[in-house]
Order: sequence, then C-alpha cells, then structure tokens
Amino acid sequence: MNTATQTALRRINRDFYSRHAADFDRTRHPGGWPGWRRVVETAARATDGPLHVLDLGCGNGRFALFLERNADLRGHRPFTYTGIDLSAELIAHARAATAGLDHIGFQVDDIEKCPLEAATCDLVVLFGILHHLPGFDTRRRTLERAAAAVAPGGLLALTCWQFADNPGFEKRQLDWTSEEDVDPAELEPGDHLLRWGDQVSPARRYCHHTGEAELNRLVAGVRQVETWRYRSDGPGGRQNLYSLLRAVSPGRERS
Repeated sequence: MNTATQTALRRINRDFYSRHAADFDRTRHPGGWPGWRRVVETAARATDGPLHVLDLGCGNGRFALFLERNADLRGHRPFTYTGIDLSAELIAHARAATAGLDHIGFQVDDIEKCPLEAATCDLVVLFGILHHLPGFDTRRRTLERAAAAVAPGGLLALTCWQFADNPGFEKRQLDWTSEEDVDPAELEPGDHLLRWGDQVSPARRYCHHTGEAELNRLVAGVRQVETWRYRSDGPGGRQNLYSLLRAVSPGRERS
C-alpha cells in the first residue's frame, strides 16, 4: 500500500472521530466487552504486585473503567493505567469519565510513532484499533512496538474485529469511488469503507478485516508466545478474535 493511500485512509478515520466523538462515546458503554474478563484475569495471575497497564488506541477510556470497576478480576491488585489515542475528542471523554482517579492517565498521541518505554508494562492491549491501521506492514510494526513495551512475563492482548462475518455486513459497505484520494489498486484484501449510522449522507470509517490467516502472519516472529486465541463479544460471542501473547523471559527462546 503506497503512502498516499495510507494517508487518505488515516484522514477518513481522523475526520470521523473528530466529528462524531460524542455519538461514538454514547455507543461504547463502560461495562466493556465480555472477552476482556479473560484478559484481565490472565494478566493478574502473572504478578503479585500492582498492574502497569498500557492501552494503545484507548478511545473513550472504557477499558480503564472496566479495570476500575472489576477489582475481583485483577485479584484486587492496585493498577496504574496509561491510555493513548490520536483523537483529542475521545480523550476528552475519557478524562471526564475518569476524573479524580489519579492512577489513570491519558495522552493524545499517534500510537504508530509515539515513544514507548521498553519492557515496563504488565499488560499492553490493542482493543478495537488494529482494524483502523492501513496496511499489513503498519499493523505488524505497531504490534512489534506494543510487544516491546511488555515486561518479561507480561501479557500482550489484541483483538481483530470480525465484521465481515456478520450477515448484515454488506449493507454497511460503501463504494470507494467516493474517496478520490484512495487508489483502489493499493487497497489490500479485507479493506472496507463502512457506514456509520443511518443518515442520508452517512459518516464513514476505514476498517480492515483481519481473519485467522492474517492474524497468524501478524504474530509470527514476534518475540511473544501466543498462549490463548478465542472469539468473544457481540451476538453469538464471535464479534472479536482475541490473541493473548506472553512475553518471553530473558534467556528463554520461543517454545
């Protein structure tokens, strides 16, 4: 995928989350996703101390609220949380929702470029964000950056939205011809332009469907051991494909 097309796809999503952050926030409830329970329980079993959590592409901060409200899942351990997202509008909603919780912090930044401290986090998550990153190489680099931030024995957790498996998916598709800066020849299999809402002139987002085969390619070679892969969330419990990867301790090779 060439740079011009990647830039155009990023612009589509940046404009969406700038203009529709309030509507998006209203549809993303603090109760979180059922699949998160397994993530938090798995991460908590790896440490006796406080959990240091990094949420890349945190949106409106709902995973922070999930952690705050589910102390039993984290074994009642204290935690510190940092959420990073490019949308200043969504971060504003996140800060408002977590006001007064000093152990929770947010920053507006690009997760593809911002500096990340190496091997410092017990849990790094990429929830609902990989499908917005244009190009396989971009998704792979972002995953590698996230993996490098995980402390030895820590956990990296990611989701791949399985929207193309939904029977109503075709009704949400839009024609790429409306996007003059996007070269259809540069798009990859799984790239789609999806409508948001039911307006006459609907808002739209760029989304990429990552299935099992592509997920295999994404995690192959990353210095993490995949310990769990499962589907959860949404109707039928199959909306998201999860991958949980454990950081390899120093001196050990991938098994």
